[in-house]
Amino acid sequence: MKHLKLLLTFDYELPLGGVTKSYDHSLFSPVNELLDVLKKCRADAVFFVDILSYVAFSSWDPQKYCLPFEDQVRKILDSGHDVQLHLHPHWLDSDFKNGKFIPSNSYKLGDFHNGTTYNIDSIVEMGINELTRLCRRSKSDYSCVAYRAGGYNFMPYAAEILTSLYNHGIRIDSTVSRGYLYSSDVSVVDYRNVPDLPHWFLNMAGDFSKVANDGEGLLEIPIASKPKGFFEIPTAFKLGKYAHRAVENRGSVIHTSENVSLPDRFRKLFSSRMLTVDNHTYSHDYLMKILDYNVKRFIDHDTVMMSLIGHPKSMDTYHYELLSGFINNTRMKYDGIVDFTTTSNIYDELKLNLI
Repeated sequence: MKHLKLLLTFDYELPLGGVTKSYDHSLFSPVNELLDVLKKCRADAVFFVDILSYVAFSSWDPQKYCLPFEDQVRKILDSGHDVQLHLHPHWLDSDFKNGKFIPSNSYKLGDFHNGTTYNIDSIVEMGINELTRLCRRSKSDYSCVAYRAGGYNFMPYAAEILTSLYNHGIRIDSTVSRGYLYSSDVSVVDYRNVPDLPHWFLNMAGDFSKVANDGEGLLEIPIASKPKGFFEIPTAFKLGKYAHRAVENRGSVIHTSENVSLPDRFRKLFSSRMLTVDNHTYSHDYLMKILDYNVKRFIDHDTVMMSLIGHPKSMDTYHYELLSGFINNTRMKYDGIVDFTTTSNIYDELKLNLI
């Protein structure tokens, strides 16, 4: 391996089920803290921005949400970071009453497959257009070229979603995490059967086990992961032991598991571990174990691309320390080959716009 291209990626979004105090407490303040950490670490990052929240709040509460949203996206770009597309389409079908939003159960983009007011293609187009319009206020040559699916969810209409993304200029995706398995009452995600490659082009027919020829689909830069060790300490125990590291409650989730079958709940226990700074049970050593596992696995490849994921709404003091430690440890261990880069840089380097 000659080149290790790492993306530090963060999903810029509110708690999807409701906020506990304010939009600032749930999103804007944590992002400002994160930007300070990235500046100190001299590292660029990719912010996947949940632009449909901005669309919804433009009629619900523009002063308290949209104006600081605009200011912060501008700050992110001015700081040299990348801003790309993240879609949580439930915002378009949710309600706002008495100063609070009431989330819709139409959680996945595929839930709008047969929509009349909104459908998959119109939502993708709207998201790209709104994000581009917003970003070009600060960066005149901005291009929306990369995507992360809300809730990591492409199914069951992956082919339609991928085609729409490609037709509207998206060339890079960073959604897939090898071995990740999740199920709730509103979503099922299963990436147990994906190509054994460090990165690849997604099959446009929506079969995530297959690879497209170079340039024929979206370049997948996966969220790095590692299989859960058989002798790992149970998560429930670690959540209690390290509770003092946890972020304070900033809001509620949409997911419930009341109707998830027992077999599915059991299978979730064996989901792979993502390379993430959200998890307060992780240590600095464990993050490096995930990274090292992927480097060793793909050591024979000339270039390896992978992502780390975080959610500012789920980050606080310990998580910022985890991130800065990871950046510093990675630079020391992989000096000379590691590059903390962005999707826009990769897009330009590979000339994906010409394919």
